Amino acid sequence: MVRILCIGDSHIPVRAKDLPMQIYNKINELTSTELFDYTFFTGDLINFPELLDFLNQKTKRSLFKVIGNMDYYYGNRDSPTYQKLDVFFEENDKITLGLTHGSQIKPRGDHDQLEILAQENDYNIVVSGHTHKEEIYLTKKGILLINPGSVTGAWSFVASSIPSFIEL
Repeated sequence: MVRILCIGDSHIPVRAKDLPMQIYNKINELTSTELFDYTFFTGDLINFPELLDFLNQKTKRSLFKVIGNMDYYYGNRDSPTYQKLDVFFEENDKITLGLTHGSQIKPRGDHDQLEILAQENDYNIVVSGHTHKEEIYLTKKGILLINPGSVTGAWSFVASSIPSFIEL
């Protein structure tokens, strides 16, 4: 079984001071016997390399990250806008995951626009951030949209202040 951690929008130290202890504890618990195969970071890391170090320690294969709209101003400028991962299964089936921050999507978090992005890039699953609202949504065309929310519960126009992430 492939394990993927979807996480992002930490906004440290601008909108949050640190990763909440309950998030550290939960990730440590989830990886106590087996690490995540992949981690998808949806951007807006800002300036907190210790978080990436922690996530790398909890990931077996690769940590994928993208640039968020706030990263342009504060840090993490070396990340791409999009990342793509093909996951192959024993039966030679594959799924293609696409990762983006989502600030290119107007209106913010729009399912139709995310579905178009997926179709244009042959993604089966799109992992995006930006809204800080945790969500799993299956489109009419069968594309899975995942938004892990904000791992620190950082303030947003549309979301609660409850820290969140999603494990696949």
